[in-house]
Amino acid sequence: MNEISCGVCMDLMPLVNDGIAGEESVQAVEEHIKTCEGCRSHYEEKTVPPTDPGKAFGEVKRRLKGFLGMIMVFGILFGLGLTEGSGIFFNIILMPVMGAIGYFIFGWNALWEVSVLIFSMRIVINALPLIQGSEKLNFGSVLEWSAIYVAFALAGAVIAGLVHFAFRKEEN
Repeated sequence: MNEISCGVCMDLMPLVNDGIAGEESVQAVEEHIKTCEGCRSHYEEKTVPPTDPGKAFGEVKRRLKGFLGMIMVFGILFGLGLTEGSGIFFNIILMPVMGAIGYFIFGWNALWEVSVLIFSMRIVINALPLIQGSEKLNFGSVLEWSAIYVAFALAGAVIAGLVHFAFRKEEN
């Protein structure tokens, strides 16, 4: 077998470690590290068991849910901030999207979790001026607008759930 250089060996090591190198490349690396102390120590330091695809997918899924959760919280805060201005009607689009994101994070639990999130965020936002003493809390208005936003978010979650149900894979 032809002897490979240290540079070629270093280039092949990640492929061998990940289990995707061809048999000839694996043999070349193994032959080289038998005779080269530097490459052998590097190979032993960098050798990790191959990544479990299921575990890697689970990690990506967990991070994606966290990212979507942040988008949902900021989207709800943005929508609640629009309540006092002329952009209030953008919530007709924004809140159903937040409900759909909630469905993809929580599944059908989004029906109550997103509702609680909207109600609690709305109460906190409206309670801040009350704590400062600059404004009185109109609890009826808080409940009324929160109920409207929750209805929009629930519609988005239900639509997302039905679309998910319609396009799910049939199990044999």
